[in-house]
Parts: sequence; C-alpha cells; structure tokens
Amino acid sequence: MKRIILLLLFAVLLLAACGETEQAEVMTQPVTFYYRTAKTDYAAEDGVIRAETRDLGTDRYTDQKLFELYFDGPLSSELVSPFSQDTVLSVVLRRGSTLEIMLTQNAHTPSEFDHNLAYACLAKTGLALDGIHKVRIKVRSRGGAVGDDVLLTADDMLLYDNGEDPEQNQEVTLYYADESGRFLLTEKRTVPMMKPEELQQNAQYVLELLLSAPQSGGMRMALPTGTAILDDVSVENGICSVDFNEDFFTNRPEGEQTEQLTILSVVNTLCELNGINQVQIYSQGRKLTPYVWLSLSEPWLMDTSVVGPIREELGEFAGTLCLPGKSDDLLHRLTVRTRARGNATQEEALLMALLARSSQNGLRSPFSSVSAPLSVTTANHVCTVRLAENTLPADPQDRELAIRSITATLSSLPEIKSVVVLEGSSASTAPLTPSEDWFCVPENP
Repeated sequence: MKRIILLLLFAVLLLAACGETEQAEVMTQPVTFYYRTAKTDYAAEDGVIRAETRDLGTDRYTDQKLFELYFDGPLSSELVSPFSQDTVLSVVLRRGSTLEIMLTQNAHTPSEFDHNLAYACLAKTGLALDGIHKVRIKVRSRGGAVGDDVLLTADDMLLYDNGEDPEQNQEVTLYYADESGRFLLTEKRTVPMMKPEELQQNAQYVLELLLSAPQSGGMRMALPTGTAILDDVSVENGICSVDFNEDFFTNRPEGEQTEQLTILSVVNTLCELNGINQVQIYSQGRKLTPYVWLSLSEPWLMDTSVVGPIREELGEFAGTLCLPGKSDDLLHRLTVRTRARGNATQEEALLMALLARSSQNGLRSPFSSVSAPLSVTTANHVCTVRLAENTLPADPQDRELAIRSITATLSSLPEIKSVVVLEGSSASTAPLTPSEDWFCVPENP
C-alpha cells in the first residue's frame, strides 16, 4: 500500500480537517469536494487543501456524474483543481466500500508534492461519500500504459511537521501567461533545496513544475495542451536542451505573441537557474524552423521585456516592436513592456526600445548602431523621426528594412498613422504607412 506523505514546514496539519464552512441554509443534497488553494499558505489550517460544499438539490447523481462535476473544477476563485488539464476522468466504479477512480493522463509527471496533493484531494472527496472507506486511484497514459495503482484510506494520508529548517528550502520562479495572452507573469514556488552540482536534475524538476497548472489566479499555462518532456533535460556549456513531444508542435499557438510567450515561458523559467544561460528546444528530437512564425533552430535567451504586469504609475505601457526574422526579410510583431522615463513620450520610449534591441530569439536588429534618436515629433498623426548619421545600414535593401521596422513599430501606437524617417541632415520625405505585405504570414499557422 502506498502512503501519501506531505512534508510541511510548519507544525500545522492541513489535510485532516479542511475547514468546511458552515452553511447559511440547509442543503437538500450536500456534497463535499476537496481542492487545493489557489495561493498556498502553510501557516493557515486550510492553506493547502480546502473543502468546497455544494448543494446538488433534488437531482440524482451517480458516482460517475459526481466526479465529472468534480473535474469541472471549483466554483470558488480561491481554489484550483489539483490536476492538470492533461488528466481526464475515465471511469468511476463502486465495489462494496471501495471506490475505484480511473484516470487517463499524459506521460509527463508532476512534482512529488503536486502528485501527492492531487491524490489526497481526490481520495478525500471519495472518502466523504456515504459507505466509502477506501479509494483506489488507477492512472493510465494516453497510449494505454499502466501508471499508478494506489489504494488509499483516511489513515494513509499522514501529515506531520518534519522539523526542517526553512533554510533547507528555496524559491523557484515559474513563468505563466496572463489571462489576456499578452504577457508572462511570475509565480514563486517553495521547493526543497536543490544542489547546484545537480543542474540537469534541477532543470528537469523545475520544468515539470511548469507543466502543472499555476497556483495563482490570473494566470494560465503557456505551453500547448498535451505538452510533455520526452527525454531527460540536459545542460552543457550553459545551454539547456529540452525535447518535447509531438503535442508541443501539433497543438502549437495560433498567434505570434502567443508563440513568443510559449517559448519564453520555458526559456525564462530555466534561465532562472544558475548555470543556464540559453535554452534549445526540440520537438521529438528535431529543431523547429520555424515553430510557426519564429525559428527554434538556435538557442533562445531570457527576455524579461515580455513579463508583466504593466505598471502605468511608473510610465509603463504595452508597445509593439516590429523586427525582421533571422531567416527572412519580413517583419514580426513582439509586444513588450516599455517604459517612458522622465519627460519622454511613448514614441521616444518605443523607438529607443527598438533601436536597443539586439538580434536574439528568432529576430534580428536591422540597425547599424544604437544611437539615441536626435528628435521624435508627432503632428496630425504623422511621426517624424530624425536619427544620427550611420544609424541606418548603408545597403539600400537593408536600409529600407530598417525604415520599415521603425515605421511599423511607431504606427502600432494608436495616435500614429504614418512615419517620416530622416537620418542626419537629410531632407524631409513623404510619410510612409505600413503595409500588410511587410509582415510575416505563415503558410500553415
């Protein structure tokens, strides 16, 4: 018999009595579901698992229908399902006083804590039913392979304070997408202290955490549905290599910004670990050129410009940079967190962010130098930019691409319709308006 043991840092036992709220009205047919809290609080009695009591009214529910309702998720925004979206309820059977719950799950495995916590929530929900004294949880992979087969009773969920020093734990940072799909947000998780010399195992562990649902509200997973790690994560010379399954490609993002967040969710999370500076992503052992819009043929670097939230009180705003791809002369859009400092306008701040952008992560800079613009003025929806000499490339084709990059970037601001780009003492030219044929459009997005 497998025992589920959750080791907590405080002398507070959390699963035995999970604080059922007294109901204001008498329920016709109450049922108790156990979920994990959206925000873990080890110091609170119900800070990890909390009961949610619902009234089923006069409807008749089979055990199967009851757990289908459970897997629909909690009603309270303070609770979240302990299972990832990759876990699907298959069959629920009652055999005497034993409830058998069969699940189908993708190959990836969550952290031991998340794994045990999910089973504890499910078992406690089953044990709350009349006549049930044991819960058997069976898990199969999508391919039919048998996974866990765990028989649990109330006595098998042991919780105790292990007396560990909090210094034996550490925080890791996970990057999830915000609900709008425009930016990444960070979530801190407390995990057992990881040994620096075990960098590959640490990277694998942190990536498995990222493949589980966020515990905080206002976030969602950035990785495609069904994404799983195929082979062990490896690290060599600061480059972490990750091989995902076919679902990472077949369920790929539908928008360019979503694609950026999908990739950078992995890259930023792994680059938070000391010893990892770049991440090379594969899908079933092959490099994706392109994934959809952007190339994964080379390792990616961490990029915090796509991390929110936007703090308007500090002059921050969402700006769109338009840069050519590494393997084409078409523009790609990247929404970034930009800040207008001091008396700078949004036009000046966005242009400076564009000029300062280095060639990285599937995009390249078309500029010869990173000189600050001499002037940026806007009148009647026309923005006039004057650059220092030699900011633009000498080659006519590259020069045109750089001008298009500036024009498209500044025209992404709502008050600007067209742009005039001047260099040094050059005479004024006619305003230029972006055209859709400037931009990359994948054949099979």
